[in-house]
Amino acid sequence: MSARIAGAGVLAVLLAACGSGGGAVAPQLDYGSEPQLLRVGESVAFAPQAVFAGAALQVRPDLPAGLVFDAATGAVSGAPTEVVPRNTYTVDGTVEGRMLQATLDLAVGVALPAEIAVLEPGYTAERVAVLAQPPAKFAIAPDGRLFVGELLTGSIRVIGVDGTLQAQPFAQVSVANGGHRGLLGIALSPDFANDARVFAMAVVPDGPGDAVRAQVLRWIDGGGTGTDLVVLVDGLPASGINNGGALAFDADGMLLVSVGDNEDPFRAQDDQDLAGKILRFDPEDGSVPADNPDPLSPVFCKGLRNVFALACHPATGGLFGADNGPATDDELLLLQGGRNYEWGANGETFGALTGPVLRHWPDVVVPTGLAFRGPVSVGDRWPAAHASSLFGSFYDEEIVERFAVSGAAATDIDDESVFLRFAIQSNQNKPLDLQFDPEGRLLVLTQTAIFRIARID
Repeated sequence: MSARIAGAGVLAVLLAACGSGGGAVAPQLDYGSEPQLLRVGESVAFAPQAVFAGAALQVRPDLPAGLVFDAATGAVSGAPTEVVPRNTYTVDGTVEGRMLQATLDLAVGVALPAEIAVLEPGYTAERVAVLAQPPAKFAIAPDGRLFVGELLTGSIRVIGVDGTLQAQPFAQVSVANGGHRGLLGIALSPDFANDARVFAMAVVPDGPGDAVRAQVLRWIDGGGTGTDLVVLVDGLPASGINNGGALAFDADGMLLVSVGDNEDPFRAQDDQDLAGKILRFDPEDGSVPADNPDPLSPVFCKGLRNVFALACHPATGGLFGADNGPATDDELLLLQGGRNYEWGANGETFGALTGPVLRHWPDVVVPTGLAFRGPVSVGDRWPAAHASSLFGSFYDEEIVERFAVSGAAATDIDDESVFLRFAIQSNQNKPLDLQFDPEGRLLVLTQTAIFRIARID
């Protein structure tokens, strides 16, 4: 597969004086200012921006195996066969009797796993864990450990930084199965390094027959084992489908919980019903924060069908959510306190109380995860253009997209592009969630594995 790659290297150094007479263009050699970031096994072809004829060039040291250097033009082609760390190569030689020199900055990353069909150039991917049970969501600890919730078993499993699955589950919940039930959301406290708190939302049995309810649970991480279990919130509405289950913390450290409409759109508009809402709780005791839109209610906003992804912008504190529609109504939303997002409305209009819809998809895409790329740090090799970008995973299309956002609230979508596309393999590669780890790498959760995306270095 051909890679679309920008020019690389540092601006050529012209060592001889420019030719004279007739306005002739002096010979030049220039590979541009960006590095060439390649992947093993992918064909590439690039050449310097050059104005010369009859060149006799050489490159030092030798290029990575599989790449061919054309001494007459300075062009590079072929497919690298080995992983090579970032290195600077010197290209020099005689052009029309003049000595020219340029540098070429180049690195080769590992080949893409078979599960990934397309990944934006300049990045590499590796499978860091294989999952035996279907998950729903995961969370990343500051030390790099992964907490993965198994949808059907109700187990929370811990995966070490080396990809090793901890033998014993972190915790076990007796969940109800079928449809959109089971162990749904999972989140770690913003102050996890100090308080070690792990939160989850689960749909559990509620008496005889098919009765169910949802709970928000909290544990303390005791060296990889969940201790001090607290049922933080109990009795939340649940049904066969549309149970939501996304968890996130806002800029004030309050816990946000999505609850779906439980298959009844009109419940999303009922102020006495918690279905079809985003709820906001104090994570200390599950109480209603005094600064909620209604200090007597956990409801933060309403009129939602089945929000399965939440993300808080690292700079603005804005809460973003992805709502799943019944057919053509999947939406990206800016979730604001007291707003109505109009699902379940029966002809009503809400004027200034209507919540902002940032993106409406005409096709079924099934958004499952949202994650913001934070400000680029010193030494971070991700492009500056990716700083504060919003990344989203989409179940039906097997893709991860990048949204370039701008504006004071980061709500102006300037561009939307496919960052990663999984190979279609039944339901195995359906993405369910994505998060950035402490080192700024993107981790993507699928039905069967976790993949880590990093900039080639």
